[in-house]
Amino acid sequence: MVKKESNKHAFTARLIAACNSAGIVGHGRNKQIAQALQHKGYKISTPGVWKWFNAQSIPDDGKLLALSELLGVRVEWLQFGMETPDSAFTQHQLTTEPVFRVESLDIGQHSPCGISARDELAETIRAIEYGVDEARVLFNGRPAENIRLIALNSDSMAGTFAPRDQLFVDISINHFDGDGIYLFTLDNQLYLKRLQLQHKKVAVISDNKRYETWYLTLDETAALQIVARVILSQAREYQILG
Repeated sequence: MVKKESNKHAFTARLIAACNSAGIVGHGRNKQIAQALQHKGYKISTPGVWKWFNAQSIPDDGKLLALSELLGVRVEWLQFGMETPDSAFTQHQLTTEPVFRVESLDIGQHSPCGISARDELAETIRAIEYGVDEARVLFNGRPAENIRLIALNSDSMAGTFAPRDQLFVDISINHFDGDGIYLFTLDNQLYLKRLQLQHKKVAVISDNKRYETWYLTLDETAALQIVARVILSQAREYQILG
């Protein structure tokens, strides 16, 4: 069992290295590969490809051959690590352990919906990488392509988050999915607030009690566009020494 799991992790490391070299990276990678293999006549889903990148399964021989052709590497190397891949690979790429990379949500001057970003959200860290096993626990099995990183630059959620805390959001949640903290747009403004259903209205809450709670009717809620839901936070406090 241990050897089998080790083989899966080794395959994932080679797959990631091959994709990086081929320029197949970032959000949408799983879907891109699935569609390419489907075009070749193979039956494979995006979640199935996700399992390859997360050391949960290894493709069968037919898919391995098609995958190696897509990525421009020898199938023997991709499957078993035999021989060496194309010279475009570096030794660092070949020996890198599989990682779970969380990219920053690109709000910049605009939100993902093209809405001007408010000052309370800030891009500070471009990405964070975790070991696959740790990420599986932290993010409850969610795939990396669903997770993004943002930082709060406001005291509006004080008591829950402090200014500059790192927030991890699930961008696959694009609708009100029950009470929780959401990143959403309304009337051309981008907000990060707690949404709570209260009978026939939705309360928009800043956890800092100095900010007033406001309400949306159910009809008004239809105009609300959910960008992501906050699933995890990480406090960030620096202690400068020397």
